[in-house]
Amino acid sequence: MKGREVFATLLSYLWSAAASLPDERTGSNKQYSMLDILRSAFAVFFMQSPSFLSRQTLMQQAHGMNNGSTLFGITKLPSDNEIRILLDPAGPKLLRPVFEKTFAYLQDQKAIEKFRSFGGTLLIAMDGSGYYSSAAIHCESCSVAHHRDGRTVYTHSALMPAIVKPECPLVIALEPEFIVPQDGHDKQDCETQAAKRWLSSVAPRYSPLGITILADDLFATQPFIDELVAQELQYILVAKPASHKYLYEEIDSLEKLGSVSHLTQEHWNGKEHRTFSYRYLNEVPLRSSPDSISVNWAELVITSATDKVLFRTTLITSYRITKKNVVELVEAGRARWKIENEDFNTLKTKGYHFEHNFGHGKQHLASTLLSLNLLAFLFHTVLDLLDERYGEVRKRLPRRDTFYQHLAALTEYLCFASLESLLAFMLRALEGGPAPPPDPTQIIH
Repeated sequence: MKGREVFATLLSYLWSAAASLPDERTGSNKQYSMLDILRSAFAVFFMQSPSFLSRQTLMQQAHGMNNGSTLFGITKLPSDNEIRILLDPAGPKLLRPVFEKTFAYLQDQKAIEKFRSFGGTLLIAMDGSGYYSSAAIHCESCSVAHHRDGRTVYTHSALMPAIVKPECPLVIALEPEFIVPQDGHDKQDCETQAAKRWLSSVAPRYSPLGITILADDLFATQPFIDELVAQELQYILVAKPASHKYLYEEIDSLEKLGSVSHLTQEHWNGKEHRTFSYRYLNEVPLRSSPDSISVNWAELVITSATDKVLFRTTLITSYRITKKNVVELVEAGRARWKIENEDFNTLKTKGYHFEHNFGHGKQHLASTLLSLNLLAFLFHTVLDLLDERYGEVRKRLPRRDTFYQHLAALTEYLCFASLESLLAFMLRALEGGPAPPPDPTQIIH
């Protein structure tokens, strides 16, 4: 597919959100349009260069052109402070339609089908993560942590679901749900409550597609499972012995009676043999109360050739477990870590400056900027899936931080007519070919 078409389509979804952004300016003090404010803020995250706007301002002054204009359509470059002030009143929910439209676009392009996994379903991993922290700046929506050394730290967190697939390096970020402190709830309560809010608002749209929810031990409770069942969603959840004592007492009793099934496989990892030992059991009560639901349970223990335990996981699921599907089911459950590695870890350490304090504001700035960062991450994923030229560049620059370093360096010195031109320039150089000619359709300056 043509990269220009893909990128233009994605940007059109985001730019359409500008019409709903509140503008609290009065009189004639409207030097910058809200569309330019949105475009400029997104450009910083898409290029993953905190200094992108200042560099493009210098390029504009020196050469009368800049990449903010050619790549993102910015008519007048604002300062970082002006962006913060004007975006602060804009709540992140105004950007939710962009996530919805992008997902629908991936459906239209048949890209979503590539992510189908266990049971032919889409695996949605759910987990929360912090994205803002300060010892001084705070607001009513901040979570407050009082440390033993006397420090008080104010933070913001969000539940950030994503579609994952075993053995696939890409994840599809979905709309986040922000964790806001509530009276009578601690952080864990807030995280599960955020998940329930996300399910009630978003699940009706996703559940007809066939969804399996993946989550950690925090979510392996009957109230949360009841929410999943009500939304007609399947689940594979981590269930640790320490937090599910009755469940494991039942399993231990049934193990003594010979009711727990076993499966053992030997694997060679290129260096040594490893043993994968599975245990599984169907229809076991989750808790001791008379109204307890029954769940299906599986365990995987990986040991070395010297019987050293290398890995252990225990899961509960809505799927009936058999000898034929237990290996694939556990593999699907283990894909939950991808939301931490391919999603959170990528955002935090691979160029997305996820925990960089771009701004807190007095109202919604921190959460709105997070949404724009997630959309930048999502747009890069879509380009990787649908734009062949982008995909080729990423193959040659597989580390995201290196890829963004190249983008930052090139756009600091050269002005490109489009993202397609920028990628063409990079690909030709990476392939070892001659330097591209100064064709104005490829490089403006």
